[in-house]
Amino acid sequence: MNQKAAQPDIRVTVKVFGGLRESFQGGTQTVDLLAQSTIGDLLQALGAHAPQLACKLQSGLEAGYLNVLVNGRNVYFLHGLDTILNDTDSVAFLPPVGGG
Repeated sequence: MNQKAAQPDIRVTVKVFGGLRESFQGGTQTVDLLAQSTIGDLLQALGAHAPQLACKLQSGLEAGYLNVLVNGRNVYFLHGLDTILNDTDSVAFLPPVGGG
């Protein structure tokens, strides 16, 4: 019998910092995605569940001031929004921090 292997879903932890926390119920949540999902796919999933946050994230990415880290590594040095996520990965969205 020829059965097609089903790709398992993955669960990633999403953390947001700074002023973005207000849009994301405490700043940390887990998100379920399909296997082989990317940062871009994660942004789309967030748009479905937290549209206000997704809009702010997209604006920050387009303006070039938002840092996205996967397991502590900036996606700029990986594959950008095409960075593939794995089960139990941690994704952090870091807006710029000002001070004096």
